[in-house]
Amino acid sequence: MLDGIVIALYALIVPYLLEDFSISLDSLTAAVTLTGFLSAFAAYFWPWLADRIGRRMAFIVNVALSAVFLALIVVSESWIFFIIVYTIMRITIAGEWAVGSLLTVETWPAKHRAKILSAARSLYGYGVVIAGLAGTFIIAPYGWRWAFLVPAIIGLLAIYVRLLCPESPAWVRQRDQQTAAAAQGRIVAAAKPGIVERIRGASIGQLFESGQGKRTFVALFVAATATMSWYTLGYWAPFFLKETHGWSTSEYSTWYIWWGVAGALGYYLMGWIADRWSRFRAMLTGNLIFIVTIIPWALATDTVSLWVFGLLSNFGLIGVWGTVMTYTAELFPTRMRGTGMGVTWTISGLLGIGVPYAALWVRDATGSFTAAFLLIPVLLVIQMIGLFIARVDYAGRTLDAIAT
Repeated sequence: MLDGIVIALYALIVPYLLEDFSISLDSLTAAVTLTGFLSAFAAYFWPWLADRIGRRMAFIVNVALSAVFLALIVVSESWIFFIIVYTIMRITIAGEWAVGSLLTVETWPAKHRAKILSAARSLYGYGVVIAGLAGTFIIAPYGWRWAFLVPAIIGLLAIYVRLLCPESPAWVRQRDQQTAAAAQGRIVAAAKPGIVERIRGASIGQLFESGQGKRTFVALFVAATATMSWYTLGYWAPFFLKETHGWSTSEYSTWYIWWGVAGALGYYLMGWIADRWSRFRAMLTGNLIFIVTIIPWALATDTVSLWVFGLLSNFGLIGVWGTVMTYTAELFPTRMRGTGMGVTWTISGLLGIGVPYAALWVRDATGSFTAAFLLIPVLLVIQMIGLFIARVDYAGRTLDAIAT
């Protein structure tokens, strides 16, 4: 939920940042691109840390630091102070999505894994709703800075809830097995140098070894195409409505609220399909819904079409993300799941950070973001073709049965 609020708040406050700090859209985009670049590397660190200290503790530390820097944004009076604090906040919050997903995937049984993670990830959609409400009831009357207190307070509540939750049972089992195996491994360490280090934890190189390499590349492919699709639309939709269609802050904030609700509802359907049939069918369903609705939305000129097709498109686009997170997590055995997810989402994040800037370039070249939005279906068709060729799907299988 926190990252949903933060990303949506940024999309909502773009016009205010340009005005308050007297900066150009190019300067703002360049700064946020650098922020995304740094947070992409942080997306590797937090899951890597979760492999070593546990999912629960990594999540608590991550969210606590995020809450502190979210609160500091409220007192930002200069562009330099804002972008520094915002960047640090994005670095700390970068692991919330992946670490939270690890904890959820490893706790629930196989037959419910995608549904539960999709329900948990649907909080992203409700985060967008909360950001939209903040746009209407906080940003418009009181200013954009105060809106960042909302995710800060929610972060503190999340810490309290996590303190009451147990550690991932899969991680605990793996830790105990590693401890026992490492003790045994010392006996043969002289004959097989490096065996103890290999048992204790995974290196990046092990992600690409025979037997695991194909699964790692599939995870990277799915994560990258999903990330680039979302960044293109998620970052610029409110600004597009303001610039192209003349919507006010209140109008596009209200639209954003229901846009988030539609995405949250999509999570539930795709999660059910993923557990009932397969991960591929769930992603195919969501992508097809998005493709057939984003085109009329991007070309729409009337308010009704912008509302109807906009909500339907997000139902599909965001709806698949619970399945995407379940699918990518299942592609790695427990001992390297954190490292694997970290590498996957770091690389996809690095690819994704250039997308808002590329979309801005398309807008400057064509006079509107419409053309950039119409390129997303092409990317998702490529994703579906790649998944069909790969034919890797672990619906209904336990994590121990998947792992090697």
